[in-house]
Amino acid sequence: MPLQGHWARVNTPLRETTPRERLLVRVVIGLVAVAAVATVIVAIATSGNGTSGAPLGEGCIRVELPSTMGGVASDLCGNTAKKFCLSPAANSEPLDNQVQPKCRDQGYAIAPQ
Repeated sequence: MPLQGHWARVNTPLRETTPRERLLVRVVIGLVAVAAVATVIVAIATSGNGTSGAPLGEGCIRVELPSTMGGVASDLCGNTAKKFCLSPAANSEPLDNQVQPKCRDQGYAIAPQ
């Protein structure tokens, strides 16, 4: 029978890994982990809370709108902001609770609530 002892031959390593090789693998994994953590920290520190980090100008509002990919922050200014604040979308669910206070602060709301 040619398959006798086959499992043992297939599952026996050709050689054992040395302590030096195991240490090298641990060092490489550690360096990759440190690089990943540093990348996350830099990304969070420079993100500006999901905006460009620039302050809004006079007459502008920042609206976080739901979308198919999660959400998007939009900065609306001047007539665009006024039209949006007076639109049916800004005065109905789910945006009215978030948008109307911002519109009122800029003087764009239909009526105070």
